[in-house]
Amino acid sequence: MKNINLNKNLLLLKICFILFVTIFSSAYANEFMEKLEEVRKKKDNTTFTLPVTLNEYISKHPSWSSSDKASLSYIASRCGILFEVISERYKNIADAQEIYNMSLTNAVIFLSASSDIYKASCINLACIEEETITSQKRAKKWASIYEEEAEINIKIYGEMIHGDIKSDFSTCMSKVKPIVK
Repeated sequence: MKNINLNKNLLLLKICFILFVTIFSSAYANEFMEKLEEVRKKKDNTTFTLPVTLNEYISKHPSWSSSDKASLSYIASRCGILFEVISERYKNIADAQEIYNMSLTNAVIFLSASSDIYKASCINLACIEEETITSQKRAKKWASIYEEEAEINIKIYGEMIHGDIKSDFSTCMSKVKPIVK
């Protein structure tokens, strides 16, 4: 009888131990996953880059500047969005009004070109409406991406035009603007 009670107690002790280990293991696993997610969200200079820079996009679409009007519209749109983000940063800074005006002018040039390109490629109003909706969704997405990267660049480097934003800025000015202007 003593042996049976001892075995029951050992079995209960084993069950409690397993439950204890399982609960704490799960808690530590959850904590680990939360910390891992925080690291992913932090997006410092080693973990955050644009999904694809304009140079990378251009290299995959070699006819962007001639026959591929959809790619040219997309690229011009991204350039316009980038310059809109830049202009918003300088909008209310008294000694940066020249940068603000230049950025805003570039944004208008690129966005107008993008709009003109897709409107010219459409054959009816439904197509234009569909392209406008697509363009608006793209603008929202890329504005968010550029704004986030600009914030990170400012925090890390003290300037907005750095890294992938600098690459896209240069591409817009040297490769795209001569074509759309």
